Amino acid sequence: MITLFNRKNIYTGFDLARYSAIRSALAAGHIPYTVKVKNRMGQWAGHGTLRGRTGSLGQPSDLTYEYEVFVHQKDQEQALRLIRDL
Repeated sequence: MITLFNRKNIYTGFDLARYSAIRSALAAGHIPYTVKVKNRMGQWAGHGTLRGRTGSLGQPSDLTYEYEVFVHQKDQEQALRLIRDL
């Protein structure tokens, strides 16, 4: 079981294609993982979300979501080997 205390981050970024490739590689290698997806425009900015206060016109759409992939610390080396060339 992957928990907050035994997980290691193996990817943080904005590239959806790379995120999908990493998830596929981990699944093919039978390595359990968890993910976290952050909506950067949905962050709270005082009296509302950033998008609600400023709108999204002119914001690059490829930077809207930030993806993180975590594995158990015992699987970190194997996972990094699997995704090295992606």
